[in-house]
Amino acid sequence: MRRATVAIVLLAILATPVYAQGGRGRQDTPEDIRKKKDTEALDKEYNSTLKRTSKEDAVRVDPWANMRGPNTNDGKR
Repeated sequence: MRRATVAIVLLAILATPVYAQGGRGRQDTPEDIRKKKDTEALDKEYNSTLKRTSKEDAVRVDPWANMRGPNTNDGKR
């Protein structure tokens, strides 16, 4: 009986760190709330930047357009 009691107590002692990180009933601190708002604002800014830069109907610019001569080969090489 004594061995069983000692074994149960040791198992209970070993299991307590698992419950310490459970987080149930834990309320957010003001710092956690601030971090969450900051990450949401950063995500919103990132998504708006992506929408502005990745437009499919954007006009393509050819920087070498003035350097090329007229096309006179009519598709023949």
